[in-house]
Amino acid sequence: MGKKIIKFSDFYIVFLFMILISAFVLYFQIVFGLISFLLTFITLILVLYYVKAKNVEYEEDVKKYRDSLDNIASEVVYKMPFPVAVLNNKGRVKWYSPEFSELFSGDDIIGIDINSEISNFDISEALKSGSGKVNWVTNKFNFVVYYNVVKDKDNGDVNTVIYLIDNLEFSKLQEKYEDDTLNTMLVYIDNYEDVRSSIDDDFKTILLAEMDKIIISYFVNYGALIRKYDTGKYIVITSNSILKKIKADKFRIIEKLKKIEISGNIVPTLSIGIGLSGNNPFEKYKEAQTALDMALGRGGAQIVFKNGEDLEFYGGKNSKGVERNKVRARVISQALETIIREASEVFVMGHKNPDMDCFGAGLGVMAICKELKKDCYMVLEDVPVTIKNVYDRIRVGEPEYINKMISPEKAYDICKDTSVVILVDNSRKLSTEAPYLLDVTSKIVVIDHHRIGKDFVENAMLTYLEPYASSACELVTEIIYYMFEKAHLDKLIAEALIAGITVDTKNFYYQTGVRTFEMASFLKRFGADSIAIKHLFKDNFNTIKLKSNVLSHAISYRNYIGIGVFPEEIDESMLIAAQAADDLLGVLDIECSFVLTIVSGQIHISGRSLGKISVQLILEKIGGGGHYTSAGARLDCTMDEAIEKLKKAIDDYLLEENIDESNFN
Repeated sequence: MGKKIIKFSDFYIVFLFMILISAFVLYFQIVFGLISFLLTFITLILVLYYVKAKNVEYEEDVKKYRDSLDNIASEVVYKMPFPVAVLNNKGRVKWYSPEFSELFSGDDIIGIDINSEISNFDISEALKSGSGKVNWVTNKFNFVVYYNVVKDKDNGDVNTVIYLIDNLEFSKLQEKYEDDTLNTMLVYIDNYEDVRSSIDDDFKTILLAEMDKIIISYFVNYGALIRKYDTGKYIVITSNSILKKIKADKFRIIEKLKKIEISGNIVPTLSIGIGLSGNNPFEKYKEAQTALDMALGRGGAQIVFKNGEDLEFYGGKNSKGVERNKVRARVISQALETIIREASEVFVMGHKNPDMDCFGAGLGVMAICKELKKDCYMVLEDVPVTIKNVYDRIRVGEPEYINKMISPEKAYDICKDTSVVILVDNSRKLSTEAPYLLDVTSKIVVIDHHRIGKDFVENAMLTYLEPYASSACELVTEIIYYMFEKAHLDKLIAEALIAGITVDTKNFYYQTGVRTFEMASFLKRFGADSIAIKHLFKDNFNTIKLKSNVLSHAISYRNYIGIGVFPEEIDESMLIAAQAADDLLGVLDIECSFVLTIVSGQIHISGRSLGKISVQLILEKIGGGGHYTSAGARLDCTMDEAIEKLKKAIDDYLLEENIDESNFN
């Protein structure tokens, strides 16, 4: 029996009171007392009858109402203005509304498997979650499919009710909102002053005006708002729909600008930063400014999209170096001197598994601090084979430097908010020897020659990032050159700095400029011995044999890309991979090379190029980075999977650049 509307217990107090009154009367008058008890009994009978009758009446009304409600519910569900269906526990249709049948051309769909009809819907997932929603979008439909799992109490069957809400109009509204959302774009002529100085005075005004006209008209033709706010600098306000069109056009403005006939061999190039996120125009402008800074930090001549933490890079395919600003080097050296003098102590660190350039640059910073009489510690986890020779020489000849090399754990114990952390040959936080050290102090300095990646250190108080420099050692040497009128540099430190430059330039073949040779000449003044430096690059006989084995089994991919594999994990794995990649470039017709090996359980890839192909852009596609002609990456997968990922990255890059073997003939 269901719940009662009236209970006899509701009358307990009344009858208790009547019995007490009857007992009181009986005590004084027997006759009246008996009559009182009789009336109490009769009342009890009448109340019991009344309660029973009312409950029966209530249950009949409830039953009628329930039957009526079931009929109403059935009618309502059947005549829902949107499609409804009931599925069994296998996802097959048990019942459906006419609107649901219309989605399938009015056919009888009892028993069909919804899992195969509605994309994204999985009956097993629906039964696990109990309720939820998925999207069903096709060329014909755009529905949000809501589902609820219901258990039939009578027979225990588990059914899933799905009902579809038309989402087409909302999607159109959402798409229109996204298309009309405004974004900020900053356009910058990278080499404006160089272009300006190379133009004859008679044509200077005309050609500079022509540059302005090309840039402004390009964006105006798309309906964007553009204003020139400084020499060679423009701000552009676009909507997402306009931006999509410009993106589809592959920012042809860059190529149009290059076609201007300017005397000399200087071609104007553009860097563009685009801010996509932000709650107001100012935040979007700041995003665009950060994106532009990244484009310039990666060497310019490229476009960077910034959407919160997400970054997209386009361009940056020019491998030709430019003459760097000596004034900037002097300003950086003066600023760094002030920062070091005000610090309680200095920590210098490079990237994990440091190479000769990284270690040499670190030693150079330690030498600067020594000259300024400031405590400086190098954070070094291990001594890999790549720096063992130079490390051993410093240990014997300059032990005071070795005594200042400490583990990341010890550095963390010593470091405080008044300390300065200087990153060399690296601008990526997670690639450092001790990433957590960057959270201890806000006083961070970056000295690097690699293009900025996605994990770059944004909060550095001083950044000296020159992608066109040969090496971090060259940059540190420049700082020494401009910081001290009469610099004193230990002979072994000078040799370590030259060794770093030698490694990254492949014996002064690649990525060299006038400044590279100037700094090498400067270091030679401190007695750096070329023969001693040559000894730093000697390998043992086993390393030579293993490297030769890699070369002998290397393959030629697409006729001009060498790919080699060293499948063993030993101390020399990274060294063998790097040297083998260098040696593969000596093979006839090979334009770039990649060698894969195993380091710390992960696949390490060393990439090298002669300049026509950017190994940096290729390896960026799989999470790596570096220089146009020298880059690396690490993958957490098997060797076969790594090779396939590398080949796909190569294919995607070649497709984007429209490169084939005919380009090299």
